[in-house]
Amino acid sequence: MTMIEPDPAPDALAADYGDVFRSENTFEVDAEGVASARARAERGWGVGALAVHDSRLLLVHHDDQWLLPGGMLEAHETPAAGAVRETYEETGVEVRIDGLAAIAEQTFTDGDDAFVFHFAVFDATPESTALTDDPGLADEAIDDVAWHDSLPENTFDRDLYTRLLDGELG
Repeated sequence: MTMIEPDPAPDALAADYGDVFRSENTFEVDAEGVASARARAERGWGVGALAVHDSRLLLVHHDDQWLLPGGMLEAHETPAAGAVRETYEETGVEVRIDGLAAIAEQTFTDGDDAFVFHFAVFDATPESTALTDDPGLADEAIDDVAWHDSLPENTFDRDLYTRLLDGELG
């Protein structure tokens, strides 16, 4: 298994924020899914925002799954700044980062090959709640963006988000 250490290393990022939940999951995907995870990880960390307003969670719909708004860090960007930028680009919602909720170590495997990807989930407070009519950037395949009062069944890493929300949704 190829391992590219993200910058910063997971332990260093966790130390910056104190009490951070750590999660490890394995996702069965096809060979294309492993290649996609590897290509993303070569760019560094994945980051997202867990934004709740009036007991509703902000999610984006992509590839038949609901996900937290997020994406990949850009060069010289902090993980928190990346989560803010990605949330705005994908949803039109401006957020303030309140802390780091979790670091997810996600292993993507097709049975023959596997790749580990790190994703930082930040607690965020929405500064606005109006959603964009055109979610994501031109090269992203985001179908929809919505506020949810419960986690849809087809939510990626649903168990992690359920644990992090701990009763916050209606």
